Amino acid sequence: MRSTPLKNYSGPALEGWTEYVVSLICETLQEQYPEARIKFDKAYIDSDFPNLSQERLDMHVKVNGLYVYLQEDRAWLDKPFYSLKRAVFKAISVSCKSKLHPNCQYAAVGYCCDFKQELVNTFNHVFGMSDCITIYSLTGRRRNIRVDGKECNWFETGFQHDVVERLVKNIYKVIENAASER
Repeated sequence: MRSTPLKNYSGPALEGWTEYVVSLICETLQEQYPEARIKFDKAYIDSDFPNLSQERLDMHVKVNGLYVYLQEDRAWLDKPFYSLKRAVFKAISVSCKSKLHPNCQYAAVGYCCDFKQELVNTFNHVFGMSDCITIYSLTGRRRNIRVDGKECNWFETGFQHDVVERLVKNIYKVIENAASER
């Protein structure tokens, strides 16, 4: 994975882009709802319980002191990484519950998702939380799939506009809903 400079760049570029988008949404909504305290955050979240670990994802948004949106980015969301992050989502929802907004949403964003729906179904059954987790595959395909007869990687085919639009609208809606509460 590290032999190709473009691959080395793709993960950090994704995280930088999503941070930029989330920051712009936070700024826009802060202007619209000046009475709300909207904060973009990357810090660890302390557990509600003694002797339990702190948790964090790539980015968090707090509204009025409560986490409302938490997101993890990864260029390639494969089965081991998705499995790990589902456990982290669950750990945050249980061990940091007092710090979470009642409508807290989690997202996993990647250029491609390389796992089957059956895995998602399994984790939904085991961990629950299916109503508050969204997965975004920006290319809408698996890694190393042939496109126009050529085997290519996630960074060679661009993104799907509808997925990006859905991601941005969801982030905006989640934060706005919390900010507009009185």
